[in-house]
Amino acid sequence: MASGGGGLQRRQDRTGACLLWHIPTLLIWFFVVWCQVLPVQASVRDWWLEGLELSGYFKNETAYRFREPRSFTKMRNIISLDASYVLSDKAGFFTSGWAYYDLVYDLFDYDVITARAERDIDQPLNFVEGLPEEKDSPVAEIRELYLDLFLGNMDVRIGKQFVIWGVLTGVRVVDEINPMDFRELILLDLLDYRIPLWTLKIDYYGTENTYQFIWIPELKFHKPAPRGSEWELLQEVPGTRYPDDWNLKNSEVGFRVSRTLWDTEMSLSYFYTWDDFPVIFRRVRADTVVEDPAFFPRYTRIHMYGFTFQRSIWGQILKGELAFVKDKYFGIDNATDRDGDGYVDNRGELRKDHIRWGLGLDFNLWRTDFSPGLVQWIILDYDPAIIQDEYDTSFNLFVRRELPQHGAVFELLAIWPINLKELYAKPKVIFNVTEHFQVAAGLDLFWGDKSQVGVFVQGGQPTEIVEVEQQFQFFGNFDQNDRVFLEFKYSF
Repeated sequence: MASGGGGLQRRQDRTGACLLWHIPTLLIWFFVVWCQVLPVQASVRDWWLEGLELSGYFKNETAYRFREPRSFTKMRNIISLDASYVLSDKAGFFTSGWAYYDLVYDLFDYDVITARAERDIDQPLNFVEGLPEEKDSPVAEIRELYLDLFLGNMDVRIGKQFVIWGVLTGVRVVDEINPMDFRELILLDLLDYRIPLWTLKIDYYGTENTYQFIWIPELKFHKPAPRGSEWELLQEVPGTRYPDDWNLKNSEVGFRVSRTLWDTEMSLSYFYTWDDFPVIFRRVRADTVVEDPAFFPRYTRIHMYGFTFQRSIWGQILKGELAFVKDKYFGIDNATDRDGDGYVDNRGELRKDHIRWGLGLDFNLWRTDFSPGLVQWIILDYDPAIIQDEYDTSFNLFVRRELPQHGAVFELLAIWPINLKELYAKPKVIFNVTEHFQVAAGLDLFWGDKSQVGVFVQGGQPTEIVEVEQQFQFFGNFDQNDRVFLEFKYSF
């Protein structure tokens, strides 16, 4: 365990973190004082502030894991601020940012918060103690920062932004432009788990069609949860090769055309991008000869052709997405050695085209909004050596019901990856105390088996090694992370 010196270092880190947390608050107070107290000429101040609009919120998110070892796992205090400024009738500016600090790391032991001894019960004790202690706190970042230009039948947006092409709720089929932040798995709000990118977006409005072009010179990929945290998964493999950022040939580009035809909103798109997960090429023995494996992880290019539609039918909304994806790599089983050289074939990966499709329906029944959806991946020219199933299907459901007699709203999100035989459910009740103040309470519930890759040890003894069949899971890895949460939010 950490020595006394390590504890001193953590206290110093926390002191620095507290100071960093106060910076956004001090900037806001400075702005208020500048506007209201200092003897600035009213005419100058009013002219400068005439086109400025500010909004934001203060929020506390508290979570408690009720599985052993029971513990508070989050006491996050957030400040978020949005600012829009109208430069003229032809231009506008927008920025948003947030900062947060999690008090749970100051009040509770890190090993208990992350439940690492329980999570890694099959690992040697010295391995568990040697894990890093990365924390999702403090954080301060600009989320959006862009300039809008309105040029007649063309709009231009340049800067740090989100671009959303999908139509299905909480599902990514065509919508693969912004990578995901897995700092808290997928438990964050839909916009919060997207990573913004510096992008040029041009929309041209024709007589019947709308054309959109995007150019993304900045390269960012899926961001894993902090190492050693309770949500640790999909960590970066040492030696991962990254493409050069801000390089013209490495840019991502996309084109989308949309129109309304036969009372149906439709779009066609093309996106030349990078796969946001690295491909773990490897040189691994497939026979009984003992040899250290070698890994060569790198990011690869893919082409995505997309189609979306949504249409009102008898008062209900039917919507769907379809994507054809070229040149994606899929991992193969470590026992695959068809050429007989003793090593896993094709460096452990096969490049295949695949199809993704999703279908959803929004309808109201018993004064309740329902949004069920079905999503499937289909690997073309399938090889049985591929670890992922040829047909990979998942079902998702979003339910929303207003409870006006209680000034509340009930929501339920459920995701069921059918092939993996696991489930995630999030029931939540939001109480609107006032126009600006909300209180929410809910549960994050997980069901499923843990991933099994390579070998594991029994009883914490590194000498008792047992080989296992490869099995990759997602929600099942967090079966013991069930938690109850409470949120307080004041918007202004």
